[in-house]
Amino acid sequence: MERKKLGLGVSVVALCGALALAGCAAGGANSADVKAPETGGGAAAAEVTVGANGVSHIADWQKVYPLQTASFLNGANNIEERDGDNRSHSHALLAEEMEAFVPDATYAVRCMACHSSWFKEITESHGITVDVLNAPMASFADEFTDMEFWDCRTCHEDDPANTLKPTNIVFNKISKSYNFPEADTVCGQCHYADTQKMYTQLDIDDLYKNGVSPEGMFQTFLEFEEVMDPEIGGNNVMSLDEETGIKMYGEGSVVDLENFQGSNHQNLGMTCASCHMPQTTDPETGETYTSHDASGSPIENPVALEYCLTCHKNQGIDSPEAMKEFVLDKEDQLAEGQLQLREDLVTLKEAITAAMADGSVDEDTLDEARMAWSKGRWYLRYTYGHEGENVGKKAAHNFDQMMDTVQQGHTIVTEGINLLS
Repeated sequence: MERKKLGLGVSVVALCGALALAGCAAGGANSADVKAPETGGGAAAAEVTVGANGVSHIADWQKVYPLQTASFLNGANNIEERDGDNRSHSHALLAEEMEAFVPDATYAVRCMACHSSWFKEITESHGITVDVLNAPMASFADEFTDMEFWDCRTCHEDDPANTLKPTNIVFNKISKSYNFPEADTVCGQCHYADTQKMYTQLDIDDLYKNGVSPEGMFQTFLEFEEVMDPEIGGNNVMSLDEETGIKMYGEGSVVDLENFQGSNHQNLGMTCASCHMPQTTDPETGETYTSHDASGSPIENPVALEYCLTCHKNQGIDSPEAMKEFVLDKEDQLAEGQLQLREDLVTLKEAITAAMADGSVDEDTLDEARMAWSKGRWYLRYTYGHEGENVGKKAAHNFDQMMDTVQQGHTIVTEGINLLS
């Protein structure tokens, strides 16, 4: 398929927005109750055109949910400057971002498990094979003429008003043994510890068979490594540094879903949407709706900050400005620990390289040190997901656990350094 054909789907997403991420029925601010309220779509019934493949498109749902769509498009204003690994992550610009990140729009079908609900149509028609997973998504555009990037059904099937359900078939198949709250999984189906190299073995995979803790998931990666398909692209199970023999696990993962489990916020009944997609009142119509501007930081969103205050006022935080400073302080604390762990990892890698060069330690000790690096590196990734250099930014997800995880990582890596000293 030529690139200009893909542009049709790209323009639809960028123009109309994908009413996805957590759904029109997800929670938001409520001054009477800190728990995420149960709300409907906030829109009157309207006729929606059904596409050629029997699927309603985002352009159609825009007519029914104009406020949600407008808020989604506002996410295009929340992108950060591209700087090395720090790409913009605006959901409203997802299609353009994919094209910028992957030259000539050659991103594979496997990438679209999260980036397009049409992964399901392609794999149901052609199977989940290495050839299909590695094929460019663009090569299927002539067969699936309605194909888009993100759309409403990513999180709502085909009924945004009444359905809140993750449709990522990869996540649904490999998350068998952990009972996540459904309102979390609509975000978590993409913001999780993805395992691209296991896609051909979905019926036997079980990502959470050892739990959702950093230690349990590291053990699962080790077990997956033994059976993973080496022919599938991506490096989300394990990639190898040939020079040092160090293995990196879960490097493509976004671990937001896992590290939110058991957090204070979750225990209060909150979901991802509570802060990232708060209930918002339109100043012109007075209608309350679920904001779909999930790309920006909640601490830059006055509505989200007011929601935070419904609980945090009990801690003496009495204004949005004070709430923002409180969060920023937590982010600074987490960032300090993360940066220290990064330095620890550099020190250990240098020690491994030196020991290999001078032959000062035996291979078993080297392997033990390599394993310490690998585990410490995963513990670091567990606390910041896919954030590039933006350390500390997800402290609000589960601050106490993240701080503890960083400390555990520091201990593990320090023990590895001591092995070689």
